[in-house]
Amino acid sequence: MNRRNQNIYEKLLADNRFLLWALGKSDEDSKYWELWKNKNPESLEQFNDAYQTVQLFRFKSPDISSEEVMENWKKSKSKMKVRYLPGFKETIRWYQRIAGVLIIPILLFSIWFFHSHYQLKNEFDTIGEYIQKKSIRVVAPIGGQLLLELPDGSQAWLNSGSELKYPASFAESTREVEMTGEIYFKVAESDQVFLVKNPGPTIAVHGTEFNVHAYRNEEVITIALAEGSISLGENEKQLMMNEGEVAFFDVATGHLKKDKSDVYPYISWRDGKYIFRDASLAKILKTLERIYNVKIQLEDASMNQLRYDATINGEPLDEILELLSFSAPLKYEYKKRQLKGDGSYSQAEVRLWKDMDRVTNH
Repeated sequence: MNRRNQNIYEKLLADNRFLLWALGKSDEDSKYWELWKNKNPESLEQFNDAYQTVQLFRFKSPDISSEEVMENWKKSKSKMKVRYLPGFKETIRWYQRIAGVLIIPILLFSIWFFHSHYQLKNEFDTIGEYIQKKSIRVVAPIGGQLLLELPDGSQAWLNSGSELKYPASFAESTREVEMTGEIYFKVAESDQVFLVKNPGPTIAVHGTEFNVHAYRNEEVITIALAEGSISLGENEKQLMMNEGEVAFFDVATGHLKKDKSDVYPYISWRDGKYIFRDASLAKILKTLERIYNVKIQLEDASMNQLRYDATINGEPLDEILELLSFSAPLKYEYKKRQLKGDGSYSQAEVRLWKDMDRVTNH
């Protein structure tokens, strides 16, 4: 299923009106959905898939009311939290991106609420086989962080612009997810191995806490282990990691190494802090672009190798730029976002260049 079709499928499952109609709780909407199918013939397959997904749960107790369905729906929503970083106040319709996550947990919650494990076994096996084929894609909003709960009870904290894909129901043998960006995982204990696919080495765990920094187009992928142990890579190329170690994977060469290190600077972003130790200006600017949703242009590439020790803790962007320019021969121009005619905002822009006067005087 391509991205567009997947979005249609997820939006239908996230539509309260569709949910109630497909569950047989709103027969008066039949005409509405017939018209929808006539107007969207190219999406008929996705419509039928979404309807079939809901129909698999029709063995629920027939006396459950629409009010109870919606109450359970609200409970499921409450498990997902989003936080915007200081200095970024614009409202983003992030919920539209992740609405597809909510339908499966809430339906499973409703089922287990009204039935015993024994009564559900056969039906649940059928559902599991079907639902595992449906992948869910979650994207954290630019300038924000997202906390969600996976089907097995594991938790994932997504940093700005990060993406996580996982099945609506994990298979019996493994729990496998795919990611890009930066995500902190707290994996629930289980005999099933938990696999994290990313642009670097595959991560295998059973129950532990770790952070993965693996944004696209970055040269080094970083894995920091807060608790327990994990393995990186596959077969004879595996690298074992223990608590308090940090691994670095060079994307270009494929070289993988680990060091004993203070893990907190790698996971402090969950507390709204970004701690840099001997970090290049290039790395700091990439981080600023993500957390402040700003486009930054550095006109002199040689300045990328400037090194900094710094901590960002929610300060306004212009204050951070002032500090960067104070400690190095830099000048900057900051164009804040502007309200456009259609009601949206333009992206903020920053231009930096070398201060030749300070270079000469030095």
